Amino acid sequence: MKISAIASKLKRSFYVCLMALLLCSSLVIGTAQPAFAGNRAANIAQNRAEQALDEVAGAGTAEQIKGRAEGDLGRVQRKVGQVTGQPADRVEGAAKQVQGRAKKDIGRTQAAAEDAAEQIEDTSEGLIDSVKDFFN
Repeated sequence: MKISAIASKLKRSFYVCLMALLLCSSLVIGTAQPAFAGNRAANIAQNRAEQALDEVAGAGTAEQIKGRAEGDLGRVQRKVGQVTGQPADRVEGAAKQVQGRAKKDIGRTQAAAEDAAEQIEDTSEGLIDSVKDFFN
């Protein structure tokens, strides 16, 4: 493997880790509601981070990460509810787990749709090349 290829893979890994960190931290910190202008700016920054992550790591990656983080937060909240005896925390934690699973599934579906679109594009290019070769 060439040095440039290794550097490219390291750069990609760095960006994926950075975007994952940004997304997860926004979920944890996102429980407090900042002022409206700050909240809007944070949403814009998060959307850009999600788009960049999806471009680097593939469609649906941001949703899968958010889903996993939300599911993990729900699991922790359920455990805390069990320990403290708070049924509301257990119910809310279970709801977050379900939402997390749904987001992960959405991310997987987005990734599968992108893969299917790429296969269709490759197949159509191959068909076009075959027709061109036939007539040449």
